[in-house]
Parts: sequence; C-alpha cells; structure tokens
Amino acid sequence: MTGLKDIKPLKVSSQILSVIFFPGFLPIYGLLVIFNAPTLFAWELAVRYGSLKGIILLLAFVNMTVVPVAIMPLLKYKGIISSYTMNTRTDRIIPLAIGAVMYLATTIIYYSFQIPEIIRSFVLASTILALLITIITVKWKISVHSAGVGSLLATVMALSVRMFADLTVLWIIILLLSGMVMSARLYLNSHKPTQVYAGFSLGFTVIWLTLVVF
Repeated sequence: MTGLKDIKPLKVSSQILSVIFFPGFLPIYGLLVIFNAPTLFAWELAVRYGSLKGIILLLAFVNMTVVPVAIMPLLKYKGIISSYTMNTRTDRIIPLAIGAVMYLATTIIYYSFQIPEIIRSFVLASTILALLITIITVKWKISVHSAGVGSLLATVMALSVRMFADLTVLWIIILLLSGMVMSARLYLNSHKPTQVYAGFSLGFTVIWLTLVVF
C-alpha cells in the first residue's frame, strides 16, 4: 500500500505552497493587504500617499526579499549553508540573521520618513518577529513558514479591528491557507508539529500585539 509520503502530487503541491509562502515574501504580502484591503486607510493612502506606494513596496521588496535571497548562493559557495532548502537548524542561523539585519535597516528607513504609522508599525513588528526567530533558531528549530502565515493572518485581523472593516472572508481564506502551508511543512518532513505550531503562534502574537495593543 502506497503511503502518503509516496504520493507525488501531494509532494509537489507541498513544495509549491512552500515556495509561494516563502517567508521572505510574507512582509510583501502583508503590505499588499494593508494597501488594498477594503478599508478607509486604503482609500486615504491612495489619496494622500499614492506617489509613495510604489516606493514603499519597492524598498521592502529589495531589502526584505531580494537581498536575503540574493546572498544565498554566496553562503552556499562558502559552505555556510549545506543546501538552499536549509532543512537543518544550523543552516538557518546566518541567513536568518542577515534577514533580520535587513528588516531592521528597512524599519529605520521607514521611521526616518513621513510614512503612514500602520505601515511603519507593521514593518517594525516584522523586524521584531525576525529577530525573535533568529534568536530561537540558535537553540531550536522553529518553523519560519508557519510564523509567516501566522503573521499574515494577524495582519488582516488587526487591520479589521483598527479600521473597523469587515475582512472576515479574507482572514478565513488566509486561515485555510495557513493550515495548508503548515500541513505542507509537516508533509515534507521539514518540521515537527511543535515547531509548526510554535512558529504560527509566535508570528500571530508578535504582529497582533504590535499592531493592535501598542
């Protein structure tokens, strides 16, 4: 009898989900949600900060996605990581640290200019999350993918609370996608259940507290 681990479509779909929800993409997805969700802020942003929208996204994309990914071949060449999938905890420490530094640089830049507060708060929250994940990874392997989808769910729910907007359909969709991504990480044997649940809880909590409470 063929086991679930031997079903090729499941493996391929799990790999595709892991790529689509690659942690480096999640801050960009979060910003896109903030920019485009049907809230009063999205309308205000389009009217008052329309010319900044592209710059904000481009800066985040370059610093938080492109640079951390672009440096991977060098890390592989130097033997700092053993593979691009970074399945081992030790493989992840340096790339995560580099990513956290780039997140911090982006936050400093955002706080240096007149950028809407909720966007600055979101980037700050993402930076705090990146730093915590890096620190945790020094001792324990936590799921970064799960932290990413948890942070995305928290972003939508926090935006709904802060903007008094009904985003129920959107957060339900993201909740279902989160379950699929976490299942994919388990199916690929990249993480244990505790690592997946811990990642999701950490990502959700950090973003929620930063955007709603503080």
